[in-house]
Formats: sequence, C-alpha cells, structure tokens
Amino acid sequence: MDAKAASSQQQTNWDVVSDISGQMLDASSRQREAVQLDEDNKRKELESYENQFSNNINKITENAGSLGEEYFGIATEEAKKMQEEYMIAVKNEDKETQQKLKMKLQGLSTGVGSLKESLNIAAELKNDEELSAGRTDQEKLISATCTDPANITYKDGEWVWNNPKYNPEDPKSKEFFTQKDLDNSLGMIESETFMKIREFENSMNAAGVNYIKGAEGASEFDAERIKVSIGDQFITQDNIMSLMHDDARGVGISGNFVGDLRGYLDSIPNMYSTFGIDVDGDGIDGNSPEDKKAIVQAIINKEDRNYNYEASKNILAEYLTMHAEEKFYGKHPSGKSLQERKALRPEPGEDEKTFIKRGGIMGELSKEGTVWNEDLMSFQNIAYDSDVAFQKWKNSKK
Repeated sequence: MDAKAASSQQQTNWDVVSDISGQMLDASSRQREAVQLDEDNKRKELESYENQFSNNINKITENAGSLGEEYFGIATEEAKKMQEEYMIAVKNEDKETQQKLKMKLQGLSTGVGSLKESLNIAAELKNDEELSAGRTDQEKLISATCTDPANITYKDGEWVWNNPKYNPEDPKSKEFFTQKDLDNSLGMIESETFMKIREFENSMNAAGVNYIKGAEGASEFDAERIKVSIGDQFITQDNIMSLMHDDARGVGISGNFVGDLRGYLDSIPNMYSTFGIDVDGDGIDGNSPEDKKAIVQAIINKEDRNYNYEASKNILAEYLTMHAEEKFYGKHPSGKSLQERKALRPEPGEDEKTFIKRGGIMGELSKEGTVWNEDLMSFQNIAYDSDVAFQKWKNSKK
C-alpha cells in the first residue's frame, strides 16, 4: 500500500471512530434532555397538585365547615334510591331488606359527617401551615383529588374519590381513593419531636461545657452511643419524612437535613458508593451526578424504588449526631477544628483558664491524668505525682 493509500485508509478509520463518538455523544445528550424534560413535566404536575389543593381548601374554608352542594347532591340522590327500595320492601313485606336499607341509610348519614370532618381537618392543617414539606408526590395527588368535589362518588356504602391517574394495567394503581387515603396523605410537621430534639441538643451543650472544663465525672462525647440513642428515641417510620424535610433543629428550613444532605454526603469519603446505585450504567456506583441525584432521592423519598427506611434512618441519625457533637464541644472563636482542639496541650506557664480560652479541652487532659492544681498553680499528671499532690488537687475541685 502506497503512502497516499495508507493516508486515505487512516482518514477513513478516523472518520468511523469520529462518527461512532459523535453518535455516542448525541445519544448521551438526548438521554440527558429526555431526563430533564421528564423532571420538568413532573415538577409542573406537582405544582398543579399543590395549586389545586390550595384552591380546594379555599372553597372548603369559604363554606365555613359545611359540605358543598356537590356532596349533598350525591347524598340526596343516594338517599332517594334507598327510600324507593325501602318502600318496595315495605310493599313486599320484606323485613330483612327493610332492616338492611335502614342500616345503609344510617351509614350514608354517618358517612356524610365523617367526610365533613376529614375535609375540615384538611383545611385546618393547610390553613394553619401544619402540613409537612415531606409529603410525597402521591400524597399531594391524593389530597388534591380528595378535596375536589368533582371526583367524589358514593360506592358500596363508602364515600370515595375517582383517581385521575388510575392505570388499570398497573396492579398497584388504585381506581378510587378512600377517606383513609386522604387522612394518611395529610402528614403533619412533627413539632413535638422537634422540641425533644432541640432539648436533647441543649443538654449536649451543658454536658460539653463540663467536659471542656474538666469537671469531675464529665464524660467525652460518645458518638456511636448517642447515634443509637437518637435513632431509638426520635426517629420512626411515621415521622422520618418530616424530620428530614422540615425545620427539625430550629435553624431555618434552608439548614434542614434535605438542604444539607448533598454537602454532608460529599464530606464523607466513598459514601455514595455504599448505596449500590448506578444510574448512568458506567459500572461504577455513585460516581456520576445522575447517580448522586438518585441516591439523594433514595434517602429522602419514601416512594422511591431504592428507598430503605433503615438506611435513611441511619444517615439521619448520623447527621443529628454530628450536630449534637457540635453542640457538645461548641465552635471556638479561633476557628480551630475539633481535632486540633483535642490535640492541644498546655504551654509553659499557661493556666487552666488560658488553656481553655485558647481552645483547649480539659477533659482530654484528664484522660491522660493531667489536671490543673489550684494550690500549686500548675498542671500536674496525677498518675505520677504523690498522693499528697493528688489530695490537694481533689480539694481544689471542691
């Protein structure tokens, strides 16, 4: 093959490689665009649920606790049917059917009262801003659907709502939503639990002050024990969404778990790879922006296919433990990290107060047997000093 032919062949090979690369990039770009379009559509759909729910609540509020004409129209129609059936049963002297129809009519009346109560509760929670930001997309769909009288129907002795997103080909899709579905969709802000968490953090602050001062009996922060305690005391399947999405710690919604999660995960080496999620198909778990976005959803969205309560609980407990530790040791004005403060040791001629002011932690010295002796005005290691010196130190702490 001559040089000209070889050059032509090289160009042909390069063109093939270039075409393949271009096709791969185009396919990747189209996939990203499709994902973005899907996310935009879901966001718009969610906004429509929220707007519809707000409008429905406004109408319920305007009715001052009474059901609208749509509900009473259906109730009246159902009552007429039962009355007609009852009269036929009377004519036929059918006592059993008469009794059943009386019970059905009573059930209809009771159902109206229960329906009214559920709708009024929904309105109160919405108007009082007590609904959690952790409500899922499905829960928002249900609350929007079940507060719209256009969807109400009376079926098999029960008030239900037609599901506008019903998919008969999906075995998990429900044709109708019930009052129980409505009640369960109204997840509330866990205010009582929030208060307990804040009280717990404040108790950590008080305990930390004692440890920094080297008070007798003061213990260091035991992260693993406290993490288990936080998980057992505060986190449940019923409240975990509110703890993650609402202002659990009282620092503002922008500083909640969801707002801090990406930064928190980024700060822990190889954290993303532990979830075993590979969205982009490159064979490496948790390394791409798409993987990381999916991992965040798996943690904070209980309807996500990768959601695992125990995994989410563990991460939330670790997060709350991290903040409890910050409360315990506090942030020093010098900007020293906790590890730097723990490593500090007294300088020549330094007293207890100066050491603490510099960021030192007396509790860390106590672990090594080093204490401040007020009588001798110096730091001493009680493991090596005489019993007399030890007694003087004990007396100085009284």
